[in-house]
Amino acid sequence: MFNKQVHLACLINSSCMSNKLKKMKKIFLPLLLLSSTIIFAQNVQVQLSFQKDYPNARDVRWIQTNDQWHGHYRDDRNRDMDVYYDNYGKRYDTHTDWDRRDVPYDVDRKMNRRYSTNGEYKVVRIYRPSYRPLFQISFGAKSHPVYMDDRGRKRQYDDRH
Repeated sequence: MFNKQVHLACLINSSCMSNKLKKMKKIFLPLLLLSSTIIFAQNVQVQLSFQKDYPNARDVRWIQTNDQWHGHYRDDRNRDMDVYYDNYGKRYDTHTDWDRRDVPYDVDRKMNRRYSTNGEYKVVRIYRPSYRPLFQISFGAKSHPVYMDDRGRKRQYDDRH
């Protein structure tokens, strides 16, 4: 009962409350500044790499999850672009919505023949530094995507995003 009265008196007494707020500010403000500085510093490296890789990109929205930065924007052909970087500015890959008319002939032919899609599929081109591009093909409401290289060969891909 005594603790409740002291707590109630403290709530009523503004000087007691302001002392508690001052203590909280002293503890949390430096922590907040430190954490935002670390995130900002990592983001600067990502921003520099991104500007080097995509100098014409505009209106990029960034999200950080775990150890990865994800940028999303629309390119000059109005396609959705998703780029992924690590905290140090190393690019993992780039995902670009791809017009089916731009899909390599072998990919289109094999998709239609193997899955009877009759050209009804969605394509995302995945560019990975130091690797050949992949095409992520989605068709049907419940199917898992199929990954193919530019020659129409089915490939495994671990989409970490």
